[in-house]
Amino acid sequence: MIEAFEKYHKAGFASLPTGKDKMPAIPKGESWKGGWVNKSEYALSHGIALIAGKISGGLECLDFDNHFGDAKQVLQEFSTIEGVTEIVKKYSLPIQSTVSGGFHLLYRCDLVEGNQKLASRIRTDENGRQRADVLIETRGEGGYFVVSPTPGYNVIRNNIFHIPYITSEDRAVLLSACRTFNKNVKVINKAEEEKDTVGNKFNNDPVSLEEMISTLKDHGWKELKEGIWQRPDKKKGISATLGKAYPGIFYNFSSSGHPFEQEKGYTAFQVIGLLKYNGDFKQFAKDLHQRYQTDDKQPVKFESQSKETKEKTLDAILEKSFIDLEIPVAKPPVILRIKTRIGGEYMYNRVFTLGNFSAVTGKSKSKKTFLTTLFLSSMTINTYYGKIFLAELPKSKSGVVLFDTEQSNYDAYVSARRVWDMVGKSPNFGAFDLREYSPFERCEIIDRFLVKGGDQMGFIVIDGIADLANAINDEIEASRVVTLLMKWTKKYNVHICTVIHQNKNDNYATGHLGSSILKKAECVISVTKDESDNSRSEVSCDLIRGTYDFDKFSFIVNEKGLPEVEFTNSIQQLESPFINSM
Repeated sequence: MIEAFEKYHKAGFASLPTGKDKMPAIPKGESWKGGWVNKSEYALSHGIALIAGKISGGLECLDFDNHFGDAKQVLQEFSTIEGVTEIVKKYSLPIQSTVSGGFHLLYRCDLVEGNQKLASRIRTDENGRQRADVLIETRGEGGYFVVSPTPGYNVIRNNIFHIPYITSEDRAVLLSACRTFNKNVKVINKAEEEKDTVGNKFNNDPVSLEEMISTLKDHGWKELKEGIWQRPDKKKGISATLGKAYPGIFYNFSSSGHPFEQEKGYTAFQVIGLLKYNGDFKQFAKDLHQRYQTDDKQPVKFESQSKETKEKTLDAILEKSFIDLEIPVAKPPVILRIKTRIGGEYMYNRVFTLGNFSAVTGKSKSKKTFLTTLFLSSMTINTYYGKIFLAELPKSKSGVVLFDTEQSNYDAYVSARRVWDMVGKSPNFGAFDLREYSPFERCEIIDRFLVKGGDQMGFIVIDGIADLANAINDEIEASRVVTLLMKWTKKYNVHICTVIHQNKNDNYATGHLGSSILKKAECVISVTKDESDNSRSEVSCDLIRGTYDFDKFSFIVNEKGLPEVEFTNSIQQLESPFINSM
């Protein structure tokens, strides 16, 4: 530590000795603000830290914390943002790993401010309480950070004793890139977009995202890459994100992003209202009301109508159902992604979208329910989970529900309770036990639930979809149940994940119902029990429409009776050139 102190001192850095708790290891009552030069404390210290700011020649540290266990991935994604890799390579900026699995990116600059929190995420504790946890922050004027050769801290790139100066413009590029990872964003709804208003309906309409993007571009905003935006007249750096802080939310962190305020999030209704209507949200709401008024009418039953009336009704349906190829249709919002290797790189690939349904299949006792527990847990916390899942439910559709049709009341409780045991108590998750009811009653109960609160629902699991049909080999019953799934998912813009058994002698889902579901499902996922290990099951993608199959992965049921993803080489993330020396 004495040798390290001397080298850092010679390089122009103020330092201080630290203990195992990272606190200054100096005599009580003394101040570390001016640095510490008494070598006797270094001789006994656990580690050493550098003091940021002017005292160290404008030293500043970008601190990538590992509170969520994915600091390496965050740093990799950070490296792909426009301008970042070029800056790091141009200046040969040092990078060190930390004892907690995080990283420090170091530079000097004439412009150095105090410590700043650049990006945070929301964490739900075991009691269901939510709080913001720092993801990326700076250590600047008035702060310090622990460095190598402190145990657990290792320089992985370039020379930490020669930290170069960068321009204030390049510093701004690095800081704005960090802010794109912020998921702790406040959004204040306008009166015109509260519950049961046209503004709320518009925000939940998939077309709103395309309209928002089009409006931003029409007013000079530039999309540098998906979700990354630059304000008008800006030549370098990032000004805002779309869908990164929260699905469907435009987050502006530029001080010059008029009419948007700095560090605030905006819905599609608000973005278009500000840009296209100059802040006249009432007029925008009136126009939306005109757009949606025909959609509010209930479907007409025309079986008993006269021939003339029936023809008029059918003509109206044809007109409403006509696909105008001149008008683009928005892609359905993605709500769940799974880490998948595509083209030599690992990325979070689409699996579930709103407005569709999926199927989980498997033999009896293959642990299909445990897999849906992983899905439900991911959706409930609505962020990265289990090292391979990424949930992205829109803020207005954060409801997650389980309908259990098979198990006893106690077993249904245990299955549902696993979600809380895995991610903490959350008002976003609820469950219902429908075992005692008839198939038709179960359908009516689910339909009533959606009528009352379907607009707030984002993800629903029906564990035992066969129990909604009177007979799984009846084609009419199969058609009825699948039609209900298509109606519910479209009308309420929700994703429904169904669970259905496979035949004993093959891997096909049981009966006509199973065949019908597999033909219409967006994604079909199979679960296979490991014959050599009863606690382990393998998950594979049997079918997915419009994207790549996700990689196979396994999960185990741990000693607490909870499922957890088995982290194997098949889902390890690749190194990027940015940090390939780790």
